[in-house]
Amino acid sequence: MKKHEKTLLEVSSILDKISTILDVERSTLFLLNEQKETLDSMVAQGVENIVISVPKNTGLVWDSFNKADVVIENNVQTNSHFNNSFDNQLQFVTKSVLCVPVFDDKEQVIGVLQCLNKRNGTFSNKDVRILNSFAAAINLIVKNSELYYASEHLKNNFSSLLEVFKVVSSELNLNKLIPLIMNKAAEITNADRSSLFLVDEETNELWTIFAKGLENNVVRTKKGIVANVARNKKPLIVNDPYSHPDFNPLVDKKTGYTTRSILSVPVFNSENEVLGVVQSINKHKGEFNQEDLDILTGFASQIKIAIENAKLFDQIQGMKNYLNILVQNLDSGIITIDNSLKVKTANDQFYNIFGLNDGSEFIENNINDIHFLGTKFEELCLETLQSGKKLYHENVELKLSEEKLLTLNISVLPMKDVKDNNVGVIIVFNDISKEKRIQSNLSRYIPQHLVNEVMNRDNLSLLKGKYSKCSILFSDIRNFTTLTEKFGAIEIVKLLNNYFEAMISLVYKYDGILDKFIGDAIMSVFGIPYANISDSKNAVYCALEMLESLRGLNERNELSPNINIGLGISTGNVVSGNIGSEKRFEYTVIGDSVNLAARLESATKIYDIDLLICEETYNEIKDEFYCRQIDTIFVKGKQFPVNIFTVTKSRKEDLTFEEQEFYKFFSSGLSLYKQEKYKEAKKSFVAAKDLNNADGPTTFFIEKCEQSLLIQLPN
Repeated sequence: MKKHEKTLLEVSSILDKISTILDVERSTLFLLNEQKETLDSMVAQGVENIVISVPKNTGLVWDSFNKADVVIENNVQTNSHFNNSFDNQLQFVTKSVLCVPVFDDKEQVIGVLQCLNKRNGTFSNKDVRILNSFAAAINLIVKNSELYYASEHLKNNFSSLLEVFKVVSSELNLNKLIPLIMNKAAEITNADRSSLFLVDEETNELWTIFAKGLENNVVRTKKGIVANVARNKKPLIVNDPYSHPDFNPLVDKKTGYTTRSILSVPVFNSENEVLGVVQSINKHKGEFNQEDLDILTGFASQIKIAIENAKLFDQIQGMKNYLNILVQNLDSGIITIDNSLKVKTANDQFYNIFGLNDGSEFIENNINDIHFLGTKFEELCLETLQSGKKLYHENVELKLSEEKLLTLNISVLPMKDVKDNNVGVIIVFNDISKEKRIQSNLSRYIPQHLVNEVMNRDNLSLLKGKYSKCSILFSDIRNFTTLTEKFGAIEIVKLLNNYFEAMISLVYKYDGILDKFIGDAIMSVFGIPYANISDSKNAVYCALEMLESLRGLNERNELSPNINIGLGISTGNVVSGNIGSEKRFEYTVIGDSVNLAARLESATKIYDIDLLICEETYNEIKDEFYCRQIDTIFVKGKQFPVNIFTVTKSRKEDLTFEEQEFYKFFSSGLSLYKQEKYKEAKKSFVAAKDLNNADGPTTFFIEKCEQSLLIQLPN
């Protein structure tokens, strides 16, 4: 499958998902056509094999593009910017529209994602958030597609050069080729001599590239019979030139030659534009006739081919020189391999990357002779030669010595001739060792996505605040102060490092980011910078696996103290961005949801339970996990009480009969407790405790019931 077709399929698949999730009739991706200044549909649902081209500054899609912002219109018929011409053309009725801009890596708008006709209800901010997350995925696909076409263009240039260099010969030199053709033209038309004028596109003059009798003199003119033929694009037979109004006798006077008859034929290029004029002068016997005209017209076509081939050859020579200069000055190392796996060329940067003073001994030798590359590169070359496909490998490590380790991004590109046969391979080496080292060091201090921003931006103050929805997970070690008092500093640091390594690996595994360490506590975020519909589920999966991993860690560390943790998860809107001063930034998230996650983690100590989640998290994950409500609590800063829940396990597993009974008794007890029926509530909680004696919340509520019953006793 061609790359273009694959890209269209990927975009089409994303549009299908968008239409399903947002429940709309159709979705379209528009990309900017800079040449035409239009927004053209790359993929448009419901429209087969038709490109919708929206003129500049027309309609709601251009409003979104120009403002680089969201456009929501739930009643398009009342909007003066709505353009119904496409509805008429496509026999479709647009009722509501949602548009979000698509940005490139430099935050420039490159297109617009559009959804039409919400089936149920109206477009909302929730729809905007979802569509924005898909816009980021579209950007990656478009970016990957643009990178592919750039490499394909370079490959085709090399392939064309290889084929052309096989077939060109000295006849492509105009200085040798034109006299041969022109002398033959004079011979066949039985003329005394012939000449060839070319059009100078800058001055619009005709000049003699070849004219017998003028020696090395060049005639330039905008007049005469030759100019008449070039202007009218029609051949001309003049058997009495001195009586013709366009004839210029000055050349005859200058050379002492007498012109008696002229046959002139225009020479056209492949686009039917006049390249020049060919002339036969002074027929030996009689006058020029139609037969002579036909012969010279045939020669004119040959002259056209010769001139265009010669110009092409000059262009190719220029391109070859340009590409050689370009290749030698690239930051990437490049070698070319022929189909027998022999190294044909290598640029200077290749030698620099691998620390070679002179690598010429590799030329014309097998790629395996480059000892530091090894057999892996031979396999890559063979794979590309056989399949004709481009290969790309990131973060390839090559150990040159004990002290030097290179990290490379490697592209293997096929070289093809004009018949599409594989004739060799180009290997491009991008040395990212320094970037990788910097990135690795930075990622130990700040989140990975922020590392990318730091390394790719000049002005970090541009990392402005962003309002978005995410899930926040707080985890904290229980009784950490007591541990530090019992055990030595060295042992505690070693224990913490093992603990943090295990926990942070799980955060990354579930697409979260480490926001910060707060002493022995960990704050991680799921959904920043890019939101995902699975963020809350990822946070819960991460929490459950943290608890499982911690049990294994405690079992392995027999001589160290056991670590117990509490976890709190909340989901909601936060503000994310750089907070601080120009001298010191901290990228973090702030908001009620952050505070709530911290409160939930703290509340795990009260209920003697490992994990608590808020109600919004519960609503998003309840179809995938078994949960139970633990309590309804008041949280500082919240106007209304908050329902809190815990998670038992994934619904991929079934609840046992005892677990089902436990859930039933605990739920009944909690309901009775809220109704202040403490005696009945205690009975339910005691029944639950008989089924699960280790459950902390059950013990907590039994004690609460007993305290409430004592208060209710009469004096």
